[in-house]
Amino acid sequence: MKRLLLLVLKILGGFVALLLILLITAAILLNTSSVQQKLLSYSTGLLKEKLQTEVRIDSVSVNFLAFNINLMGLDVEDLQQRKMLQARKLALTLDLWELTARKVKVSKAGVDGVKVRLYQPEDSVANYQFVIDAFKSDKPKAKQSEGEKQEKKRKLSLDVIDLKVAHIDIVYNEDTFYLEKLDYSKGWAGHQKGEIRHLRGKFDRLTKKGKMLTTRMGLSRLKLTEEKGQLLVSVDSLHYVLNNHQPRKNTGRPHRGAFDAGHLDVLAHMQFTVNHYGKDTANITMTSFVAKDSLTGFDVKDLRFTAGINKEKVHLSDVTIQQEGTVLTFDHGEVILPSKKAGRKLVYNTSEISGKTQLKDISRPFAPVLSNFTIPLELKVKLNGTDSTMQFSDIHVNTADQKLKLDAYGSIRHLKEKELLDIRFHVKNMTTPTKTAVDIINQFAVKKFMMKQLKALGTIGYTGDLAVLYKKEQFKGLLRTAVGRMNFNLTLNEKTKYVSGNVHTSSLRLGKVLEMKDIGAVACRANFTFDMSKPRTAQIRRRKGGKLPIGHVNATVMEASYKKVKVKNVDATINSDGAIALGHLSQKNKNVDLLCDFSFTSTDSIHKMKVKPNVKLHHMPWQKKDKKANKKKKRER
Repeated sequence: MKRLLLLVLKILGGFVALLLILLITAAILLNTSSVQQKLLSYSTGLLKEKLQTEVRIDSVSVNFLAFNINLMGLDVEDLQQRKMLQARKLALTLDLWELTARKVKVSKAGVDGVKVRLYQPEDSVANYQFVIDAFKSDKPKAKQSEGEKQEKKRKLSLDVIDLKVAHIDIVYNEDTFYLEKLDYSKGWAGHQKGEIRHLRGKFDRLTKKGKMLTTRMGLSRLKLTEEKGQLLVSVDSLHYVLNNHQPRKNTGRPHRGAFDAGHLDVLAHMQFTVNHYGKDTANITMTSFVAKDSLTGFDVKDLRFTAGINKEKVHLSDVTIQQEGTVLTFDHGEVILPSKKAGRKLVYNTSEISGKTQLKDISRPFAPVLSNFTIPLELKVKLNGTDSTMQFSDIHVNTADQKLKLDAYGSIRHLKEKELLDIRFHVKNMTTPTKTAVDIINQFAVKKFMMKQLKALGTIGYTGDLAVLYKKEQFKGLLRTAVGRMNFNLTLNEKTKYVSGNVHTSSLRLGKVLEMKDIGAVACRANFTFDMSKPRTAQIRRRKGGKLPIGHVNATVMEASYKKVKVKNVDATINSDGAIALGHLSQKNKNVDLLCDFSFTSTDSIHKMKVKPNVKLHHMPWQKKDKKANKKKKRER
């Protein structure tokens, strides 16, 4: 956009400058409109000859004494006789006396009704190239002395007192830019005020991968006023739309969040104060900010901060971020701005971020499963990172009643590379009573299994790790409960849609968990696999019904007790097809194998399972006699 506007200004300035040189010379000699109009006709003819195209100007007036210039009805065609540049009115009033002090003081300037149509085909030159070539100097640049170079470095200062711009319409290939109105003025004490109304634009760009990216922007109104040395700025209806012309990432995947960096539709309103500004520095205070993305669901109710800005970094202070059920604050932070020239990368850090949050606020953009999560959580965390990493330290989360407490730290790496994304967190300690755990689980919009068994665990403690990788989630750690401890390791594979893992316990009062008081403490290890594919499980449930998880468990019971009987080294298997779970226990001994088959149809009524014990004898004396007799019969045959 900046390049486009500079190009337009260069072309427009070239025409105006050449005309003004001729007309100002005439005005010095004779400051009358008749002479100016005759010279206008002559100047227009020179332009036509130089550009070899049609150039029309309705009228020009120059008042040399006041140095007031008015140009009406400029019309320039390109070499294909298409309208390239049109301007209804260009007006300029300068204070010549200020030029002696190397200052350009524009007392009054106005631009109205400018239409620009620029085209640059892929296989040909741009339609404006002939203008650039016509005004380009063929003379080689003369060598300058050191004094001349220093003099050239002394730039003219520009001071605009009154500026009015209206109806600017620019097209560059498929890009468009339109401005209805811009007013700017300085009062007698130098106080500034300005207003922009109805600005909009559309820009198409190819990404590095050769895909089209369309950006649309719009602004209803921007108002600027100066009070006590500060600039007060209000922005109404700033609209930003991004479209990569690809299917949205959550298309056909309702479980996935709506956030998609290639599809945005943000409407924002804001007010901020510019406390100070100078060369490469500024200090602003955001006093009000509201923004909502209708596509991804981001909804910021307010954002406030003070920012000190220079070429290298941004220093933030007194930051508050508010969503519907979330308020987070931090005292200070710093952002080091990236620069290829200086070899700097984006780096940022914050002081402790603290506040309250409801996870439903991030459900639509990131995790629809959190859409009903309204339990307020209190949060503390420190954050730092780069453009590709994030580090979270000193994480502390608790409920308002302090029944849930969690301390952790973690990191996110390879943010820009989807297949290398690596999210890891270590939970140093988490404790919660089962009632709070059940309340939290009930906030998730998912099917729940074995909730009755969960309630029997008492207070739960956890230490461990979780990792979110490309199409895979991993959880492991030590679970501490009132009925025993258990180490676990499980993986959710998003490619195969299976959850698998293993558990190990040296002592777990399984009978209390299953509401089977005759079963005592159990020491065991087990591995398991369950199907979490909705299409596969739906097909099975249509055929067989049922509400059980679908999968299997293989376990070895190192030690267990049933009533007053203790057993060791028992192998166990459970296979569930969703409608019924069939289990088998076996303990192999020298002469007698103890066997047991069992089944159940609901995890909420495991204590009502059907049990069928069995015994298998082997290596008994009569079995040996039978074997010998059978062998003898075979030989006789």
